[in-house]
Amino acid sequence: MRRRFVFLGALTLFAVVVAAGPAAAKGGGGGSHDRRISLSGALVVATGEVVNGPAVSVDGPATIAGRVNDDVFVGHGRLTVSGHVTGDVLIVDGDATITGRVDGDITALHGRVTVQAGGSVHGDITSSNAPRAAPGTVRGHVKTLDVTSIFTGFLVAFLIILWVAVTVSIGILGLLFVVVFPHGADAVVLAGRRVGVSIVTGLLVGIIGPVLGVAIVSTIVGIPLGIGLLAAMTVLAPLGYASSALILGRLMVRGPRTRARVGAFLAGFAILRLVALIPGLGFIVWYLACFYGLGALTIAAWRAGRRETAPPVTTAPGSPVETPPTPAAVPPEPESGSRAGTTSPSARPRATPTPARRRPTRATPKKTTAKKTAKQSATRKPVRTARAPAKKRTGRPSATPRRAPAKATTRRPRPAAKRSTARAKSAASRRAPRQAAGTARRSR
Repeated sequence: MRRRFVFLGALTLFAVVVAAGPAAAKGGGGGSHDRRISLSGALVVATGEVVNGPAVSVDGPATIAGRVNDDVFVGHGRLTVSGHVTGDVLIVDGDATITGRVDGDITALHGRVTVQAGGSVHGDITSSNAPRAAPGTVRGHVKTLDVTSIFTGFLVAFLIILWVAVTVSIGILGLLFVVVFPHGADAVVLAGRRVGVSIVTGLLVGIIGPVLGVAIVSTIVGIPLGIGLLAAMTVLAPLGYASSALILGRLMVRGPRTRARVGAFLAGFAILRLVALIPGLGFIVWYLACFYGLGALTIAAWRAGRRETAPPVTTAPGSPVETPPTPAAVPPEPESGSRAGTTSPSARPRATPTPARRRPTRATPKKTTAKKTAKQSATRKPVRTARAPAKKRTGRPSATPRRAPAKATTRRPRPAAKRSTARAKSAASRRAPRQAAGTARRSR
């Protein structure tokens, strides 16, 4: 407490020094001076000396035996007035003894004021310790100064102003975040469901971020980057508090519209600001909400950055789309005989074009004529004769002859293709005139 008053007095004296102008050197003996200021050591105004200005002693005792036509300030030290002071007297840390005359008030913030017999004070005397005054020496009031109550009043007023400022600023920031970035707000609420992970992440970001910013600033080269990082942390901390209010409000108010989001934020924010008024608990809740909301923001940003979206497949208009051939798309192999083989052009199957699909490579069947059917039957005949050597039998039964491996390019003949060549020739001879007539009509 004593050091605090000393610091306050030093600030007051510094203001006085700046207002007074350049410091005057300390001197003694008779004469007149504009002011008397001592930064360290004793301040003495000798008998018969007149100071037409303030007398200031920052660190050291002060003795006023002459005349000071202004105020007297003492930071740390004892004051003795045996002369005449026309102004007020202020002692920050020390006692005051008055045996002369003081026309103004005397105040000792941390000490005692004593007015002895023969002294005269025309104003009030106030000190933290109980002041002592001889009867008839003080014309004003004699009061005891309660520094603790004064300091407490200043502190309470400062905290109230700070609470109002924080409430207004974070409230505006949270409303902008919810209204301008609704999907981002929903992502933060979703990430905030993992409470433990959000708190740990917020602690890491909130502690490592400022430390990293200070380290970057210390390199001198990275001063802009470090300052930018520290400035970002000063914005992210209030935004994390607003995010915590939104997550808390979403537990009570739900809905997909912006009105529901705003209502949820205001509900959660009101609860947090009321808790902030509780001494001690409000400080803890503030830091916990900041770290929790900062962690939820970090997790939401991480998920948004790592979300993979497949690029759409675009095709040029009118370009065919390749599709694998299905078994139904492969045309059957023409059969020889009465059921298959040479058919009339009108009975020949036609492939119907399918839109947006490319026809397979073997979609159009080859035209078969009677001559080709006869040639196919002739080529298959040696295959049957290749199995004839099985007529030579020995005493023991022989195994069935193995079939010659078919080539990769030819297919194994179907059972219907094994009919006699004569039957195929007769069917071809019957259909040949019809086919010739149809060819002539098409050529016309």
